[in-house]
Amino acid sequence: MLPRASNSCVFLILLLSATFWLYLFYNYIHSPSTLVIPSISENEIAELSKRAEKLDILITEERNALRGIRLDLEAAERDNQLLAEKIRKEGDSSSFSGAWPDPIPVLVFVCNRADAIKNHLEHLIRTRPSASRFPIVVSQDCDSEEVRQTVESFGDKVLYVKHLSGAKANLKIPPNHARYTTYYRIARHYKLGLDHVFNKLGFTSVIMTEDDLDVAPDFFEYFSATRKLLAEDETLFCVSAWNDNGKDNLVDLNDPARLYRTDFFSGLGWMMSIDLWKEFAPIWPEGFWDDWMRDPLRRNERKCIRPEISRTAMTVQGKTGASRGLFFDKHLIKVRLNLTPVNFTTKDLSYLRREKYDEDFHRLVYEESILMSSDDAQRELINTARANERPIRIEYTGNIDYIKKADILHIMHDFKAGVPRTAYQGVVTCFINGRRVFLAPDRSQITKYDPSWHVPDNMEDV
Repeated sequence: MLPRASNSCVFLILLLSATFWLYLFYNYIHSPSTLVIPSISENEIAELSKRAEKLDILITEERNALRGIRLDLEAAERDNQLLAEKIRKEGDSSSFSGAWPDPIPVLVFVCNRADAIKNHLEHLIRTRPSASRFPIVVSQDCDSEEVRQTVESFGDKVLYVKHLSGAKANLKIPPNHARYTTYYRIARHYKLGLDHVFNKLGFTSVIMTEDDLDVAPDFFEYFSATRKLLAEDETLFCVSAWNDNGKDNLVDLNDPARLYRTDFFSGLGWMMSIDLWKEFAPIWPEGFWDDWMRDPLRRNERKCIRPEISRTAMTVQGKTGASRGLFFDKHLIKVRLNLTPVNFTTKDLSYLRREKYDEDFHRLVYEESILMSSDDAQRELINTARANERPIRIEYTGNIDYIKKADILHIMHDFKAGVPRTAYQGVVTCFINGRRVFLAPDRSQITKYDPSWHVPDNMEDV
């Protein structure tokens, strides 16, 4: 915007120019013949010449003034860019607190479990602080009429979209994957649901859940606060509400506000931005979408945020899902749902920025913890009198060694693309009898993830 004085000068120039041309036009049309140039006295010509000279001077001055203003704006823009770069390097903690200003919809995927979707929607509606800030979109794939009626019974509290059933769609399923048909239908459903939220409804964020989950009282507060992390930290690509090792005996129940960075994508209540969808949508897989996201090519060294105590929990309906109850009784149903609300939007989350987090993380794991064998650690952890002392570090040297030591700690021992569940830089953290425990790679033997790591079919033979 130009200064007020500049605006006045421009107006004066325009007014004088208009007067001059009106004068010529008036004399032209009132002359005896339109083919004769109107007579102008020498004095009038001299006066007009003087006015023209003054106008030329004013125009030149205005051009110089505008050029100066433009140079000032360019200099200010460079200063702003330098300041922004400085903030990015040094950190601006104030930008990592507060609620996300735009609506964040919850996209709920459902197929044929009417009781499950009823329970899930009741939890979401009871928990959300605002229908406008957190609209609920239910996406149905299967042709269950009972599910349709159940969802529609919530009226305008939810938005409902029904897709052509995957059973009727022309899915491209490899002949040797016929038994995995459900996973191909789910991948297609996710693609349809995400396209609907981002492309048709025009949102810029989404939280995804499924009908077999319950949510914590601070579920929406958690995602509202962490959405800024996704926007301002390019090393992150998702926020998850789930802790795969979130059982009562493995988490610090006195620290519900603690959040972590992790290399492992867990899903089960998670958030992404439209920027990630623009990247993934053109190459979305035909099946096994979650394992596809865990592939190093897609993850591309990016991380997720996850909580110490889960903000989602599995319901009994989860035992009848696509995975047919895999890990359900031993792990999933035992994951603790946080019941102590945390006002995340009032907290400084800048400690989750890569530079700050990695420095603190390395110091805590490899400098401040006590290195122990798994046998010594077991004996130490039984002694509750030693609670709140220095963390314990147990190191592993390969995938089989990891599996055995994970079983001792009762954490999940499997890998996805070579990444242990909840791991960050290969380190899995848990909390046992008041002591923080790190199951960490021996850096002299393991320097990075190995995608070939897997759990043998029969560990008893190892």
